[in-house]
Amino acid sequence: MSNSQTEIRTSNIVVKENAYAETETETETENENCNSSSCAAATYEELKWKDKPLFCPEDVTLPEEAIEPPRLPIPAGSTALLIVDVQPEYWSACPAVRKDFPNFEENLARTITIARKQRAKIIWVRADYRKHHSPWLAQFERLSKGKRPDTQVELPCEPESEEFGWEEFATPEGGESIIAKSSWSSTSNTALMDILRVSGIDTVLVCGLITSVCVQHSAFGVFEAGYRTLLVEDSCGDRGRARHEAALALYGGYMYELINSRELADPVKGLQKAIPIWITMEDINTTGPKKKGRSRSASNTSVAEVTICVETIKKRIASYEEGTDGESVDESGSSLQKKVRISPKETACSFVSLAD
Repeated sequence: MSNSQTEIRTSNIVVKENAYAETETETETENENCNSSSCAAATYEELKWKDKPLFCPEDVTLPEEAIEPPRLPIPAGSTALLIVDVQPEYWSACPAVRKDFPNFEENLARTITIARKQRAKIIWVRADYRKHHSPWLAQFERLSKGKRPDTQVELPCEPESEEFGWEEFATPEGGESIIAKSSWSSTSNTALMDILRVSGIDTVLVCGLITSVCVQHSAFGVFEAGYRTLLVEDSCGDRGRARHEAALALYGGYMYELINSRELADPVKGLQKAIPIWITMEDINTTGPKKKGRSRSASNTSVAEVTICVETIKKRIASYEEGTDGESVDESGSSLQKKVRISPKETACSFVSLAD
């Protein structure tokens, strides 16, 4: 077969490859310029769920164009910023993420600054993956090692070790909580739900790394627990822009609201500065509408409930400090098999994890 014949037979493939390369380049350029909340949904329009819900009556007609619900206020006093896995292993030591998210540092720093300025509660989450308390690692290792032999499976979180560190643009300050998690979700076997409840939180802003994995699982856990969930999309990153945008297209506007760091700074629609909350003895057993001139937690958590939860945590901490092996009992009478461990390392932040 002559060279000319070979060229003729392969010309279609060459054209297709070139077309794909051009399309890929155009997509990357568009993605780099994409900062709006609707960009991901527009790029992955076919992934959006448009059919009637399973519980929808047959005679209901869906509108031709989706109507976005108005954004509710975001009061900082009842809002927590959840920063997931922003640590060297997933950022400064992970070029695959840094490559497609050149503005991540600036955007996340802006989000954190806004949350601190408006007095929202800030909770940091660190990965603590070890085989003895992360049973999923065996399956993950089996699936991953064949593709990438250099995959790091175990990732211990040891604040006392010399290797432990934070990113310069994302470091906890005094009064902020730090939670270690043993799985992809920040809500599984951690103190997060207790912290949110004690703090009177009803809204959670989620951001961090990796969008389609730990950020998504954490957002789902918070959403499933009944909290209003917003994902700060430009303060997240993934191993590739396409994975990031696909996750937002699938679940944005379905499981959580999408917002970006600049929208968060909006004085009207963004994060509203926290205001003092008045609590009186009458509020303790009040379940009806709040009285004029008195504010209660936006989550409607009563003082009695908060007090019970605080006492539960105190018992757990006391159990650890006394070195007892006995079980603690929560307000429902259920046995608590695990105790809260406060890291002995002197730090301005509270590092809370579940000890085995």
